[in-house]
Amino acid sequence: MSQNSKVKLSASRLKTAKTCSWLYWSKYHLKLPDKSNDGASRGSICHLLFECFGNKRHKATYRKIIKSQDIFASPAVERLVRKHAAALSIDDDENIQMVKDMTLAGLEYDFFGSKRGSLAEAHSEYEFDLHIKDEEKDYCIKGFIDKLFLYKKNGSAIIRDFKTSKQVFKGEEETKNLQDYIYSLAVRHMFPEFKNRRSEFLFLKFDLDAEGTMKMKKISDSKLDKFELELTKSQAYLDNFSLRQAKAAYAADKPRPKDGSFGGQIVCGFAKYRGQLKKDGNPMWHCAYKFPFDYYGLFDDSDKLVSTAFPEEYHVLISKRKKDYTIKKMHYSGCPRWNYS
Repeated sequence: MSQNSKVKLSASRLKTAKTCSWLYWSKYHLKLPDKSNDGASRGSICHLLFECFGNKRHKATYRKIIKSQDIFASPAVERLVRKHAAALSIDDDENIQMVKDMTLAGLEYDFFGSKRGSLAEAHSEYEFDLHIKDEEKDYCIKGFIDKLFLYKKNGSAIIRDFKTSKQVFKGEEETKNLQDYIYSLAVRHMFPEFKNRRSEFLFLKFDLDAEGTMKMKKISDSKLDKFELELTKSQAYLDNFSLRQAKAAYAADKPRPKDGSFGGQIVCGFAKYRGQLKKDGNPMWHCAYKFPFDYYGLFDDSDKLVSTAFPEEYHVLISKRKKDYTIKKMHYSGCPRWNYS
């Protein structure tokens, strides 16, 4: 199999496959649409701003914001935030304030990495796309590192990732974090002279001087070597993932993790039908792919599925449609584990 036809492994893809085989099939093979929640939308705006401020030409604006303690001290930043917030339907005062607070927190936490020592290199939104192959290993990994700081002294590398989630890592997410392993592995291959690698996750809703900063322990080379063999097995499994495998490891049939992490039937949610309400009148949460729904698919001139959208987002597909592309109405029958297909 050529490199171009191999699945690009990422932490989110591997985590999805481990969590539920049908969830993986729905996201990566059927490419079903998923409604973005406010938290994900806020996170996308924060990351956009961090990427912008990683550019040296915005240093003056950065200093102005830090001095005023308000990212809207820059009219250009305010326009950018409000534009994207409106497009994502999170332009109410509460969501805007959360974006402001989380962005400021990330900018104030040694954003340029200069407090730790003399830098050899510093990168923002560093993209990697690696194919590693030898007699024992054969895998592809891909991702974006929010901030990568490489220090002259002791060959240190700090791999920083910003998190806008409402809780910090628990259980295996803390003890063997897939993102930590993949990013550390990528840095080992790309910058082998920087051997003292360590990841840190900044949870921007929390106090970054306390529980909001999770500094991971260095992953030893022997553990990374073992992880590469695990990735090789995952690569072979996902490169040949089929409908039969999609129906083989439902989250509903797995035990709920005892370490408090997200897994087991809780991934499906306990709603018995779409729109079911809790006692307090709010809708019950459930997996986006538990129940049937209609949607639209955009296909290219060779009838390959390019993108999907819910009926209310049909205009998004219209904006993406090129000459000889077609849009088809489609139906998803629901998760077969719950007898919806």
